[in-house]
Amino acid sequence: MKIVVALGVLAVLGFLFVRSVQDARSTPYTIEPEHVRNGLVVFEPASSPTEPVLALRPPQELAIGLFRQVFARSMESLSAPTPPGIPLLLQGEFDRAFAGRVTPDALVAAARDAGLESAELEPRCLAYRRVSEPGVTRQLFFVVFNAPAFERFRTQIGALRDGSAAPGTDFDPAALSPVLIIAASEPTVGRWLPLRADPEADCIAPIVAE
Repeated sequence: MKIVVALGVLAVLGFLFVRSVQDARSTPYTIEPEHVRNGLVVFEPASSPTEPVLALRPPQELAIGLFRQVFARSMESLSAPTPPGIPLLLQGEFDRAFAGRVTPDALVAAARDAGLESAELEPRCLAYRRVSEPGVTRQLFFVVFNAPAFERFRTQIGALRDGSAAPGTDFDPAALSPVLIIAASEPTVGRWLPLRADPEADCIAPIVAE
């Protein structure tokens, strides 16, 4: 009987712990309104095909503030990308579809023309993914944005390559979602990219401006 009672107590404590973690994660995250303005489009060659070669960098305070909130709630060892940015085009995509056809300056100009620097970012939610593999569990926290300018840019750059609106088989505009990686259980986040977000499955908490 004592063993049964002890197991029951442990089960209840475990349930309460899991629920408290879930409640902490689902509490809204807060940001400053000025941290979703004045982003900068940059082109920097990457060392891996899955790392961004073209990115939109919002004010660093956006990622720093959210990272602190994520760490305070999870209390786990996490890494933050440096510098943080919203991937617009991956190195592999550039090599396959644009290298030798479209200059980096033309891609930067296309991103600006689409409104990526002038539009205010609209965070949709704080999202989370967890992948369990033999001997290791990988975790990722990221922001999903509502970003018409991002979708417009990805759709239009195919025309820069060959003069056609058709994206071609070597470039899929929908392969990448407008996301900002905040924290990961590993220092290199390239293995998570390209990241196609599913808000219904990934979102765990809203983000509000204060």
